[in-house]
Amino acid sequence: MFTKLISVDNQKIGTVDFYAYVIKIQNDEVGFAIFIDELPTPLLYFYRDSIDSITFKIDNEQFLGIVKNSKFPSEMRKELYKEFEFFLRTMEQRATAYLFKNATVKYITNSRDIIRYKNYYISASVD
Repeated sequence: MFTKLISVDNQKIGTVDFYAYVIKIQNDEVGFAIFIDELPTPLLYFYRDSIDSITFKIDNEQFLGIVKNSKFPSEMRKELYKEFEFFLRTMEQRATAYLFKNATVKYITNSRDIIRYKNYYISASVD
């Protein structure tokens, strides 16, 4: 379902490697995704949900896997999450500049989802 077309950036945050790619989604649609480590499906990706609108989808299981497997103390988790959020914002800006110039983009960093995932990660709890 996802074909990596162009590598945009990568960053190691804590023990996880994040990779940003321009991707091909079904029906030759072009999107933007962030993968973790060597997993075949993205942690999150941006796709066109209408002619002039871009939205995102998060793989909840992958994110919760990061939460459950992190062994860092709370203070370190706060710092790591800041690094992740900075990387994510930067990638959203690049995706908008490169691929989605004339569309309205729904950013994950402006959504309630980002706050929920931040709380999961920092508290080390998924409840």
